[in-house]
Amino acid sequence: MIFIDLEKAYDRVPRDLIWWILNKKRVTSRYIDVIKDMYDGAMVIVRTTAGESNELPITIGLHQGSTLSPYLFAFIMNELSRQIQGEVPQCMLFADDIVLVDETKSRVNAKLETWREALETRGFRIRRTKIEYMECHFSSSRSKNGDVVKLEG
Repeated sequence: MIFIDLEKAYDRVPRDLIWWILNKKRVTSRYIDVIKDMYDGAMVIVRTTAGESNELPITIGLHQGSTLSPYLFAFIMNELSRQIQGEVPQCMLFADDIVLVDETKSRVNAKLETWREALETRGFRIRRTKIEYMECHFSSSRSKNGDVVKLEG
């Protein structure tokens, strides 16, 4: 079993990807326009001990704290991973956390690489320092081949 965490997941969602997936899933254009309006012209001011910055445009990512953002993120992740998802419990998604399950280290490693490639080609990054591996022995067969779970690329 391997646990994956996405690095700054909400901050990395490309806006064009949001609109593409909403269109692909046949969300009515009226709803898409309302959501686009929420994101159009979004600005931020950075406050530090030295003072405040000028307004800066935010052109990527989901809004932090918005009740719509978790839904949009789940919608996006489900669509991006549709082709590589396995059956539960082989693959589980919860917010920006992913759990991959397989019977051998080499097979879970292959799944990890497939997920890395699928996500990184869309602008997401796996937080390499937070990948965790847990070996479970639910059957009498045990792997003794010494495979190591690792992330390529």
